[in-house]
Amino acid sequence: MKISNLLEFYNELIIKQDYFECHEIMEEAWKSKPARTKEDQEVFLILMAVGEYHYRRQNTAGAKKSYRKALKIYDENPFSLEKAGMDSSLIDVMGERIKNMSSVKFKPLHFPLTDEMLHSLHEAYLPHLPYDDFLIWCRNQKVSDEFTVNKHLLRDREHVVMEREAALKKRKHQN
Repeated sequence: MKISNLLEFYNELIIKQDYFECHEIMEEAWKSKPARTKEDQEVFLILMAVGEYHYRRQNTAGAKKSYRKALKIYDENPFSLEKAGMDSSLIDVMGERIKNMSSVKFKPLHFPLTDEMLHSLHEAYLPHLPYDDFLIWCRNQKVSDEFTVNKHLLRDREHVVMEREAALKKRKHQN
């Protein structure tokens, strides 16, 4: 997986906490691969972000389902979390997240990025902050604006509708 895709993903996941956008970024990266399966690490990351999206919106059933699917992908096809910029403790962190969702109010998860990924994220997105301040800022960041929290409901879908209409016209002309 390209470092640029991971950095963009982690910027949205940790700094902006736009979990919907995380899904979009990683889905695009996944679809750009010449060969792909639903067991790829990109799908794991997508499901992890989708779980956070649902949890923040108080849809714990959807959050648990997404997290469990992600963990199943990892269990059945383990990959190097470190190569994806995450510490191996992520799997335990996700398991704890699932266990506590029903009784603990949403708080952004402190994702265990590798030191190398944290430094890269800092340099790419918030280089003006001293590194130690960046780490504290990341731990305390909590995005809760209406648009980010409910993006799937509030985003502009005009381009999606236009693409679907164009695909439908194309299919009609092919038949």
